Amino acid sequence: MKKFLISAVAFILGLSVCTQPVFATTTPETFGVEAAILKDCASKADDADGGGIICILEFVIDIMTIGVGILATIGIGVAGIQYLTAGGSEEQTRKAKRRIFEIVIGLAAYVLIYAILKFILPNFGS
Repeated sequence: MKKFLISAVAFILGLSVCTQPVFATTTPETFGVEAAILKDCASKADDADGGGIICILEFVIDIMTIGVGILATIGIGVAGIQYLTAGGSEEQTRKAKRRIFEIVIGLAAYVLIYAILKFILPNFGS
């Protein structure tokens, strides 16, 4: 139990250290960026090349990318704690390694999908 508690505290402190530079560089004006992006997308909706749809798709993909990153970080953290608390049990260790492997495969699949979208859609991500 003591090992688990120390691991959990270290994980939370590690996350807080990782997020501090992001919070330090965020200005109050950037919190309304989503509304401005969607308003800009609405103004592009009349374009003949489908600029509004591509703009909204880019916004959704950006949100999904953030979500995938957060979920992968949490998943690897949970699997790491599961690995640390296995206590020599081969079954628990195997489950933790399998979970980490599946998360890495999921990240690779998302990167592949993102690359395909970048190749297919004109001006995607620029």
